[in-house]
Amino acid sequence: MVINEETYTVDQAQSLRLKRMVWGVGVQACTMLIVGALYGMGMVPGLPVMIYLGMIAALDLVFFALVKTGVNLRFEDPSMTARQITLSVFPVIYIMFHVVEPQARMVLLLMGTSSLLFGMFRLGRCGMLLMVGCILGGYLGLLVALSLWAPERVNLLLEAVVVFAYTCVLVINAYLGSVVASMRRRLKTQNRELAELATLDPLTRLPNRRSLMAQLTRESARTERRTDEQDALCVSMLDVDNFKEVNDTWGHEAGDRILCEIADALRGVVREGDFVGRFGGEEFVIILPETSLDDACAMATRIRDTVAARHFSGLPGGGQVTVSQGVADHRIGECIEDTLRRADDRLYQAKDGGRNLVAC
Repeated sequence: MVINEETYTVDQAQSLRLKRMVWGVGVQACTMLIVGALYGMGMVPGLPVMIYLGMIAALDLVFFALVKTGVNLRFEDPSMTARQITLSVFPVIYIMFHVVEPQARMVLLLMGTSSLLFGMFRLGRCGMLLMVGCILGGYLGLLVALSLWAPERVNLLLEAVVVFAYTCVLVINAYLGSVVASMRRRLKTQNRELAELATLDPLTRLPNRRSLMAQLTRESARTERRTDEQDALCVSMLDVDNFKEVNDTWGHEAGDRILCEIADALRGVVREGDFVGRFGGEEFVIILPETSLDDACAMATRIRDTVAARHFSGLPGGGQVTVSQGVADHRIGECIEDTLRRADDRLYQAKDGGRNLVAC
């Protein structure tokens, strides 16, 4: 991503920045055509045109190199939006100074407005207004230079009207651009919230079944590419013992609180790199990458003991709850569903064996 650099990988974000630079080059090409037409009509000398083209080419090459080499990633704003808008003002001001027909300057002034629109991709309202000040400052500087060195090409009274009108146009564009940017930010937030809803269980805030299956698919694909025992993949299926009785006796609110506390316990026990999520109802799944079956059983035992030792606020007097687990290792060439089915079979063995057990 609406385009959202924050949700992209570094390579994707860099590619997007290069694409935006190409859009900017397209705007510059239109301005170059206008300059070429003015040169053809004898309204601007050839040398300033060559210098103008050289300035544009140098700026484009510098920004392109910064992105291609990754140096832009060191900046607070890697897109360098404000820098590109600001620096693009100077070549236009330079060529406008050499346009001998005052009326022709208005055409270039009009094209300068388009560069402000690129600010909506990254800049807020203050940033947009700062760019307005930069563009206006450049034009006012041009008028001062013309008054000093070429007063015959400037009508200050008429220019005052032009500056007022141009200010109005820039401020309106800046305001509308900031509104669009604000809408994009709100949409980005909503998209992030929707993504969380799609991958997180709303009660426990653990990854949901869909996210678990996606992670299992990734881990199994990684395991298939390796053969070392240390790259084994194990899965533990966990079920809360006697959970229906808890709901029937103390109510679903108490059951929900217990599930949330078990989720907290799981977060505190699993290692970095492990993946835990709610599979559905009172069932949880723990994905254990690069873990042998013996180590996975040891981890499952640690989880069982941690839960059994916990006092749950969802029960009167901080009662205790136990869990049963079935552990299975993923076999090369086996479907993820088959691995989960074997873990579920072991889980039923633990249940039949008296609960609060781990079956591997």
